[in-house]
Amino acid sequence: MRTEVRAPSHHQPNHPSSFQPSMLDVRCSMFSTTAMIPRTAKPVHEQLECSDGTEWVSCKRIRGDDFGCIWHFHPELEITLVLSGGSCRRVGDKIENLHDGDLTFLGSNLPHDYRNDRIPGTKFRPVDALNIQFHPDFMGERWSAQGDTAPLQRLFHQAADGFRILGATRDRVEKAMLGMVGAPALRRMILLLEILEDLSSSPELESISSYGFTPEVVHSDGETMSAICNFIQEHIGSPIYLSDIARHLRMSEITFSRYFRSRTGKTFPTYLNEIRISRVCRLLAETDKPVGEIAWDCGFDSIANFQRQFKRIQGCTPKSYRSRIAGLNPPAAGPVGTVLLNP
Repeated sequence: MRTEVRAPSHHQPNHPSSFQPSMLDVRCSMFSTTAMIPRTAKPVHEQLECSDGTEWVSCKRIRGDDFGCIWHFHPELEITLVLSGGSCRRVGDKIENLHDGDLTFLGSNLPHDYRNDRIPGTKFRPVDALNIQFHPDFMGERWSAQGDTAPLQRLFHQAADGFRILGATRDRVEKAMLGMVGAPALRRMILLLEILEDLSSSPELESISSYGFTPEVVHSDGETMSAICNFIQEHIGSPIYLSDIARHLRMSEITFSRYFRSRTGKTFPTYLNEIRISRVCRLLAETDKPVGEIAWDCGFDSIANFQRQFKRIQGCTPKSYRSRIAGLNPPAAGPVGTVLLNP
């Protein structure tokens, strides 16, 4: 069964004369109907070329007034290099300004949007970017079961929250990506494998989104971590104490604390607050519920503690976060269309 949702189009009807549509080599939906776009918006599922099996690795050069995308997600992994242009990117619950050379790796089903908004008082610059997309099983369904691919599996798991590629690693990956443009399919795959090998051992990767934002994606590290994730999701709206989760797993509190920190690098209360704040961010972006009601629904029984945790994790107040999201999804009439979501 499929569900219809309305999604905004960032394709303007009248491009400057210097813009040639044939140069915008990127996948995006074409729209033909009109409607009002709500202030809040859920990410839409995007069907990509490499989803239909016609391409192992998709490599596109994006040139134009914008990136040609909307707030969306897809099962394919994605590496994006911004050569020039762009105003900001939204990945999961994080909104950050773009700069020339920005390079990111985004995992499966992580909502994202790249923008090139006109900012008053600044010179508008068109977009020039490279985008690589590939399915997690691009080498076949059985490859992930091979022991030799463990570094790549860890890399894909790390990409679930998205990460920036920095330093000398960034420079090497940029060179390889430029070599993929216009290359035959086999050469693109070879270069992609070289990039993935480089990233799998690089210390120059910096996480973007908070853990837990990606919709309907279960992060697990064996049965125990899966059980922890499930327990949190089932009780997210209620107080969760360390003693509760330890008892659920039949561990002592000390044993559980040591185990959890060894797997995540964080204490359980810190991790739990990040999960709750990431859910708060989704509700701020996708609903019009009052901030206090959202905080209560996500398990915060103290507004003061909620405000403190939100500011610590997001660096701003919930009201500021919602206002900035509203600026990325302004209500406006214009060409929009129907995007089909898989169930």
